[in-house]
Amino acid sequence: MKFIATLFAPLLLSGCVSLATAAALIDVSVIDRSTGEQLDVYRHHGRLYVAGIPGNHYAVSLRNKSGARVLTVVSVDGINAISGQAAASAQSGYVLSPWQATEVSGWRKSMDDVAAFYFTNIDDSYAARMDRPQHIDVIGMTVFRKAKPPRPMPSISKTERSRPTDKAGASAAAPA
Repeated sequence: MKFIATLFAPLLLSGCVSLATAAALIDVSVIDRSTGEQLDVYRHHGRLYVAGIPGNHYAVSLRNKSGARVLTVVSVDGINAISGQAAASAQSGYVLSPWQATEVSGWRKSMDDVAAFYFTNIDDSYAARMDRPQHIDVIGMTVFRKAKPPRPMPSISKTERSRPTDKAGASAAAPA
């Protein structure tokens, strides 16, 4: 018997809404940590699914495919992987530098400890035990591109600001 998880159901991209555009920025896969295999992804009615073996631990593998930094907010069973709070887009996430990869193997409990992701039945799930079963079986992600820095305003020296101007707007020579 296999366990089915919905993969990336709420995948969003800042400024874009298409899965194809998000896929151009970041590669996401699910790794069965018990076997080391990348799980196959199945598409059905516009959603992506993976099938896992009950009891096996898994990780969400992220790889930035762009030349810019991205922020990825990862949730499993509706719970943010870093904060442990009910998942929302405006939460803590993983910042990936250009072409950087990482594996998220569980909900972060501290800098050194995680509660491992594993395939199980609903009653044994972390979300059900935390009394938040609304999004069980969903691996979600929001991806944000690093915003382009605003263009710097031209600097005007204090001397230039204090010079009087003529009627045409040109700076008048300072009196000698």
